[in-house]
Amino acid sequence: MLASSEKIAPRSERERKVKSMQVTPLPSSPQARARPLTMHLSAQDQPLYPTTEANNSSASLGLSPDGDGGSISSFRTLETYDQDSITSDTVVDSVIEPEGVIKYLCDIEGGLALILERVRQDAQSCKEAALFLRKRAAIEEEYGRMMIKLARGIQESHQTNINKQGTYGDSWIAMMKLHEAIGENRLNFADGINKISDELSAHFKDTEKSRKNLKDAGQKYEKNILEAEQALEKAKFKYDSHSEEWERKVLEKNGDVIPASKRTITKAIFANKPKTSIQLVKMEEEASKKAAAANENYKSHLLNTNTTRHDYYNVRLPRMITALKDTADECDAALQYHLARYSYLFENTMVSDALVISPVNSEDGPSLRKVIEQIDNEADFESYVVGTGAKARRVKRKDITYEEYSVSPQVLDIINPRNIFGVDLAEQMERDGHELPLIVVKCAEAIEKHGLDSQGIYRLTGATLQIQKLKILFDRNAEAVDLNAEEYIIDINCIAALLKLWLRDLPEPLFTYSMYHDFISAAKIEDPKRRVIALHERVNLLPDPNYSTLNYLMGHLDKVVANQKINKMGVQNLAIVFGPTLLRAPLVSPITSVSSTASLNMMPLNTVDGIGLNDMGWQCKVVETILDNYRVIFVQDL
Repeated sequence: MLASSEKIAPRSERERKVKSMQVTPLPSSPQARARPLTMHLSAQDQPLYPTTEANNSSASLGLSPDGDGGSISSFRTLETYDQDSITSDTVVDSVIEPEGVIKYLCDIEGGLALILERVRQDAQSCKEAALFLRKRAAIEEEYGRMMIKLARGIQESHQTNINKQGTYGDSWIAMMKLHEAIGENRLNFADGINKISDELSAHFKDTEKSRKNLKDAGQKYEKNILEAEQALEKAKFKYDSHSEEWERKVLEKNGDVIPASKRTITKAIFANKPKTSIQLVKMEEEASKKAAAANENYKSHLLNTNTTRHDYYNVRLPRMITALKDTADECDAALQYHLARYSYLFENTMVSDALVISPVNSEDGPSLRKVIEQIDNEADFESYVVGTGAKARRVKRKDITYEEYSVSPQVLDIINPRNIFGVDLAEQMERDGHELPLIVVKCAEAIEKHGLDSQGIYRLTGATLQIQKLKILFDRNAEAVDLNAEEYIIDINCIAALLKLWLRDLPEPLFTYSMYHDFISAAKIEDPKRRVIALHERVNLLPDPNYSTLNYLMGHLDKVVANQKINKMGVQNLAIVFGPTLLRAPLVSPITSVSSTASLNMMPLNTVDGIGLNDMGWQCKVVETILDNYRVIFVQDL
């Protein structure tokens, strides 16, 4: 038997199983708010938002002429605007001051994750630049060594070979010495580039290590906030439950109608015996005390949760974002500084290419130094924040309000019935939100527990009054019915008859009207193997609610058959019982006048022209074949 929580294979998967039997199937239709990461900062007196003096990116970069580069002081800093808050519109129209950027990131959802991603981009940029400089240094070193080797070899060969001497020889040697000096310059250039690459690699490792540590520490605070909110939800649920129990006791003490619980029904439908007034008063007092204690516990958790949220949003989050912003500024400044050093070495080494690297006329384009000096870290950072952060939602930072329990007006009303008899199978399953009808599951479980050894199960009927009583209870609230109660299991045939009654009352049987003739024609196939394959195909084409219910029902009947030596109900006996119920002939559509045959039109075909009666043997054959091959048709599809 399949559990009610198990998933039924979709129709396309069921068809694939049929294909594995070398048969072409019939055509069918196809079937945390994530909280920002946090981190722990030990600085007790650190301000919530950074000051302009603490902004490292505003410091000018300097290079000395002794190998690290010339003086570069033209890097721009952000202008400061006097504003209390920053919105998406103001960000787009103006430059955001550092304090405004921090506040903006604190106010949007995912702000911390956003700046963590920005720091990661900065670190990757350092890594990329270091890799480029390392490969460039290897090229320059190879070029310098080959140039020196060539120049010295030519000088040596010039002295030994027959070559022009005199002024030409002097000029030629001088030219070779010039090329040798160019090679020396290239070696010095390669050495300088290697130093810059090593420093950038070290800065990349430090930045990435700091970013990962901040990210890991942030997950600790995220877990604390999540646990506090989960504890608050449990306390609120307990508070509501005890308040609801107190409400029931008040109604019971005053003799009013007691409705079922709003969430789950744990009490028996009928009380064993009435309580005295003293007992009712005592029970009401105990319920009141429990409700009061739950209320205090709920308030305590609410205070703790709000305290944790305040600490996160007002203290931790600004400090975390400020620290990450400082890390990004430091990485940006270092990357720009080392690129400036590289440009200075490049200019001093590539003298022969000065017109390309540093044109004399501005019309020819900017120099490499000018291009690098145009880097504005703050402007790049602000553009990234505006472009990405504008799409994020604003963080809801309001306190969680205290919700006082209020008695609903429905406590004095009778629960509206949720009929299952005579209701379309798909409709009631969608309404109740279950994968299988509760009545099928409960009846099957009760019979499997108490009735598998009952002789003539499903063939014998029970007491009519008891069956009607169970029908009323299931129509009122199927979830509240406990078929394992002593009063029901005394006559297990009543439960079996109830299940058959529910199947008969379905507006459309499990084997749908539209596929009636398909199943009958498949049952008439003489070859047993081809008959099983044909029925398998048609079962797979049933709607999902019908398929899952039929699957469960056949699994239950398979267990009944397994005990046929005791209960005397084999496959053929069960097929005789369930054949006409599960496979009914479609409704008649006569051409006669509606006024004279209105009642006739609503009758099944087997009650009108005898076709259903003639097909009874084939109806039983369908159920018999499917039940006899239950594991081939259903179990292999799982």
